[in-house]
Amino acid sequence: VATVRCRRRPRAAVLATGSELRPPGETLAPGEIYESNTVLIGAQLASAGAEVTVLEQVGDDEQATRSALERGLDSDVLVTSGGVSVGPHDLVRAALAELGAEEVFWRVAVKPGKPVAFAVRGGTLVFGLPGNPVSSLVGFELFVRPALLALQGAADPGPAYLPGRLGAPLRRNDQRDELVRARTRVDANAVVLEPLAGQESHMIVRSAAASALVLVPRGAGALPEGAPVRYLRI
Repeated sequence: VATVRCRRRPRAAVLATGSELRPPGETLAPGEIYESNTVLIGAQLASAGAEVTVLEQVGDDEQATRSALERGLDSDVLVTSGGVSVGPHDLVRAALAELGAEEVFWRVAVKPGKPVAFAVRGGTLVFGLPGNPVSSLVGFELFVRPALLALQGAADPGPAYLPGRLGAPLRRNDQRDELVRARTRVDANAVVLEPLAGQESHMIVRSAAASALVLVPRGAGALPEGAPVRYLRI
């Protein structure tokens, strides 16, 4: 073989937004929380093959948000966290529109992670993930990782669901598909998914304890123990 066709690694930038965010280790005032998403998203980007730049966090300021986004739009992929819902301090989508990004979709029927936004400007893909850490994790695995793998030439970029079976019953949501954090174990016949207690999307420690996201399709009733399911490894 004289030549090999290859793709370069995508250049990805990650930006956290929100005036309530503080660096880990600082003393928190009432209403403030630690900024953890750039650590999480940065690690996910690197594991998907990207060259990662972490942009300086911005507060809820229109000009600062536009300036930070403009810097990030020089990358192949820009991932933001926070600022994509409908509150008065959610500035990201409007700022992206002012910078010429064309929004392709906003909001998906998935729990957690409903207020995901996706836009394009020129050759740059922009993913607006929710500020909630678990919602951000789920949105990345469903949308950002497959896009990065596709940019690198993957024939089947995913999401790469695997087969398993439930180790405990799970109630279904009749409006949205749900990604449930779980631990995996292997028995003689299959990978068994054990759902973790406490699935609220602010519970970061539960994500650290999980090794899988179990897809629970929308519908009535519950999935029984032993039901066949699909899951993503995390």
